[in-house]
Amino acid sequence: MIRMPIPAPGQHPLQPEEFDLVEQVLAALRTQTRDCSQPIAAIEHQLSSLALFGQLLARYPSPLEEQHLGAMRRGLETLVDNMVETDLATFPFRAPTQALVGRAMNMAHINFLRMLWHVTGTLQDPQQAAALRELAARRLRASVHSRLVEEVLADLVTDDAVERTLRQHAVRNLAQLWGNRLTWRVHTFFPILAATWEARLRVRVVGGTLQGNCEMFQLLTAGCDEEFVDLLTDAQSGSEQEQAFREFLFGTSSEELDRLAQRMAEEGRSSIELDSQVNIEGGARDAGSILFEFFRSRLVQCSARRTTHLPGPRHTAEGYVMLAWLARQ
Repeated sequence: MIRMPIPAPGQHPLQPEEFDLVEQVLAALRTQTRDCSQPIAAIEHQLSSLALFGQLLARYPSPLEEQHLGAMRRGLETLVDNMVETDLATFPFRAPTQALVGRAMNMAHINFLRMLWHVTGTLQDPQQAAALRELAARRLRASVHSRLVEEVLADLVTDDAVERTLRQHAVRNLAQLWGNRLTWRVHTFFPILAATWEARLRVRVVGGTLQGNCEMFQLLTAGCDEEFVDLLTDAQSGSEQEQAFREFLFGTSSEELDRLAQRMAEEGRSSIELDSQVNIEGGARDAGSILFEFFRSRLVQCSARRTTHLPGPRHTAEGYVMLAWLARQ
């Protein structure tokens, strides 16, 4: 097999281990008895498109570097001062161009890995298909993790109720992500969230008394970071943080959980069964898409509560954990 040249880290959106996955998938497609010219061409085309994204990203100035335009100057600290004045509506307008290009590139990266996940499911050898599909799913989830951490930080920056110093820390961390987009990965920046998201996908929601004891135990045994669980269990009962963690455990909004609790009381029931789709059992959909939708649905609900001044959590459970981490910085 002829190996494709692998660019040095920081020159292409794909990491070396992702290039290795691409090589394995292309090699497997070329050994199939049926014609696989179309998926091979699609993979090679998208690979070259990603390379162009990397080149485009490099054409815009890094938010970590100082820029000059006549007498005007801007750098990291001016970016921090500018971004902490934004809200949900104005954040995209004030974000650096490199950040916006990077977000588009991240979605292209996610969609490329999702394509590999679908293609590997069509391989004729069941063992080879299962092994490569699991590898593609793992790489896909890692790319989704990066997008979600960016969403968590941006959500905190745009909430003027969060202490200004913490929002400044959040902007600086966003700038590190934006300025190192091609090499930045969650498992080295904030492993507590990467491990917790992986564990959450393996939790089977029971419901029961709606206290979350069964789900919590599953979360721990599935590999969730203990610090995340400590923060979860330390949250004051009835607080916004506690409500956000319950949403994370059950995959259901606080409002719906309150309605279910009221229904249990009215019917004299001690437990109730919940149906959650936030798991990777069965393999009908890729786990990266499931995780992204699980997070985004909670994020949108939290943003709506902030905007309309409704009761309930203002941030996701991940957001409250990030606030605790930023406070330690």
